[in-house]
Amino acid sequence: MVLSRRFAIALFASLVMVVPVASVLVVAGEGAAEGESVLRIGFLQKIDSLNPLMGGSDTAWMFYGLVYDTPQCVDGQMNIVGNLCSRAVAVPLTDPDMIANDEPYGSVWEYTVVSDAKWHDGEPFTVDDLVFNLNLNADNYESMWANQPFTYFMSYAEVIDEETVRVHFYDRISGEPTPAAYGKILGIPMLPKHKLGDMSPSELAFSWSGVFDGDDVPLVGTGPFMAQADIYQSWQDGGPITLVRNPDYHWGAEKGEYVKFDKIVMRFYEAASAMEDDLKAGVLDVTQLPPDNFEELEAGIDAGYTKGIATYSGLRCTQYFTEVAVNMNLAGPNPSRLDPVIRQALAKAMNKEYIADTLYLGYAEPGSTLISPVNPTWHYEPTSSEMLTYDIGAANEMLEAAGYRYTTDSPRVRVCSDDSLAVRNGWATNSTTLSYDMVVRTESPEERVIAAYLESQWRSVGVDMDYTIVDESDLGPIAYSYAYDMIIWYWSSDIDPNYQLFCQSSFAWSGWSDNKYYNASYDANYIDSVHEMDRVVRKTYTDNCQRIHYEDAAYMILAYPYQTYAWRTDTFTGWGDWSEEPGRSIDNFWSGNPLWFDLEPVKPGTSTMMYVAIGVASAGAVAVPVIFFLRRRRKASK
Repeated sequence: MVLSRRFAIALFASLVMVVPVASVLVVAGEGAAEGESVLRIGFLQKIDSLNPLMGGSDTAWMFYGLVYDTPQCVDGQMNIVGNLCSRAVAVPLTDPDMIANDEPYGSVWEYTVVSDAKWHDGEPFTVDDLVFNLNLNADNYESMWANQPFTYFMSYAEVIDEETVRVHFYDRISGEPTPAAYGKILGIPMLPKHKLGDMSPSELAFSWSGVFDGDDVPLVGTGPFMAQADIYQSWQDGGPITLVRNPDYHWGAEKGEYVKFDKIVMRFYEAASAMEDDLKAGVLDVTQLPPDNFEELEAGIDAGYTKGIATYSGLRCTQYFTEVAVNMNLAGPNPSRLDPVIRQALAKAMNKEYIADTLYLGYAEPGSTLISPVNPTWHYEPTSSEMLTYDIGAANEMLEAAGYRYTTDSPRVRVCSDDSLAVRNGWATNSTTLSYDMVVRTESPEERVIAAYLESQWRSVGVDMDYTIVDESDLGPIAYSYAYDMIIWYWSSDIDPNYQLFCQSSFAWSGWSDNKYYNASYDANYIDSVHEMDRVVRKTYTDNCQRIHYEDAAYMILAYPYQTYAWRTDTFTGWGDWSEEPGRSIDNFWSGNPLWFDLEPVKPGTSTMMYVAIGVASAGAVAVPVIFFLRRRRKASK
């Protein structure tokens, strides 16, 4: 067996024990003064905006969760708990105001604002700040697109007293008060009223950098970490971003919870291999790796030549899934895709088990519906009769029967005939080939492989597909201008089903809908799911939405990819058990992540020479096993 160059380098590194030496030096270096403790996190995906009203990437939202608080957050057990609001309840019907205004139960929610929170510039966070933020979004719904899933049904917020705010929900079309079952969690990052009073909603939502130029505090949130003066330049340059601990964070006074390290440094990479190497060398403390790099790392850990690193893989708490999104707007290169039979046939011509087991290397579960099985309360799994099961023969039969056939002029790619729905509805003309484009993002290497796989699979049912790879920053404008046939993209979502189901309703067309999907039955069930306050009854509506959407194949949900995190155990302790507490994951971007309050830096004390001696002594013992374990079986979770 010939060892790869990367493997040889890793083996040499194990001989000199570079990793433990790095752990001794963790308190010094980039972004830190001597004696400071720094948590270094690596990312492949970038922060697309420092403005929480503009950014959309998961990395951006993780960043916002460090700097900004939301009214509620999610704990380790995935329970909704208070943050800037300690209490959220639907106002009972016996309340005098409810009686006087004849408002239905669930249409008015009451929130108790904490008393100890401060903005990073020292100003107190008050009920006025909460009301300002909520009304800013509710009154300017289309401009303030970032928070639409929470504000579509929001009428207005009002101050009741110095610690109490009430929010009234309504039907945006009829103007009548209406229940909002999701009122217990408002995932809206709070922005400072005293800093934004002169900015228009349009400026805030579409052009503001997120930074207060020239101020000592460039970003003003209430979160556990604060930005440094050079953050905007660092972000523009694509360099590391450093955040410092907020010494006055309100969880100390309220919950006895404190951040125990000084800084976070976020580092951004073009190549996963470089990120993996930096983790091994102690330049990083934690990162999420693509499946192939993660598998290689775990092989080294199992073999014993990679030390001081632990891993975790499992479904993501953010309900992350990847999908082939089909443009449902009458636009883009080839609108014949609007025929549901074409989409259903393509869904049957993809082997999701193969995608999960082989292309994600086992670090995923096959995809089905809009809410991930990590959230069993709300996930709906299609029955055997509903499932669009992988079947190339059946897919060919469906297309043939629907009027998409081979011709002498097009013997390999099917074309639309006069009796096809695409021609009858005017979406395409006779002889239009079933040829589609697909756009894939650079930042996820496995999705490029999936696109190549789908190209081959769909060719076997007479459908041609060409894919293009672009940066994710370019994929967004393509998606939201509906200038495509298909894209491979992803969603992460709130733990309440309203968030994800809203995104595929027609109510999201003015902002959040990336494929302009519409189904009248879906919309009706979505509305019922918002209004229904009984959890059991509500689930019937959320299940209906997921079933309808799955059958339409407007999204062909490929997989529920696992989070594949690796972290150093010799630089920080307190990582915890992410299986038992999935909300500890770095993916938890809802603010108030318990991980940040449990991590503690390991104090250096072990001799560097001792580590080197141990490494040299053990090198012979691990050299042979690492070869055997390099490409060992895939693991689903650890």
